[in-house]
Amino acid sequence: MPAAYLLDTTVLLHWTRGKSQAATIEQQFQLSTSLLRPLICEVSLGELLAFSRNPQWSSQQRQRMQAIQQHVTVIDISDRRVLDAYADLSTLAKASGWSIFQGKNDLWVGAAAQVAQAHLLTIDKDFLPLRGRAGWSVTVLDERTALPVP
Repeated sequence: MPAAYLLDTTVLLHWTRGKSQAATIEQQFQLSTSLLRPLICEVSLGELLAFSRNPQWSSQQRQRMQAIQQHVTVIDISDRRVLDAYADLSTLAKASGWSIFQGKNDLWVGAAAQVAQAHLLTIDKDFLPLRGRAGWSVTVLDERTALPVP
């Protein structure tokens, strides 16, 4: 069975902006042809909406954003399991001195991925400490090439 992927906002932004990295990500993970719809955290919808309000965003970018919303499953952050995972991840990140502790939206995305038992795809290096930890499946992609960071 294919992996369920949860896409971080950083990955979604490449799609909405029509960046070449989006094609590289698609080639590696076959998100559009997977039997499982990609997942996104509800917080990412708010972040995308905020970006879309920038007057420099084109109508094409806004259309891509709407198309993304039609082809993903959204994880609701009010789910008690997500709330508990957020609290656990926040506590761990703070105690470990991880920079992800400063990115509260990143904590929500991480919590949603953990609860969904999904493989997190991100370009945000703040997620690096989660790679290889029990209960986590994370791929951090290079911002320029969209290839996995070693």
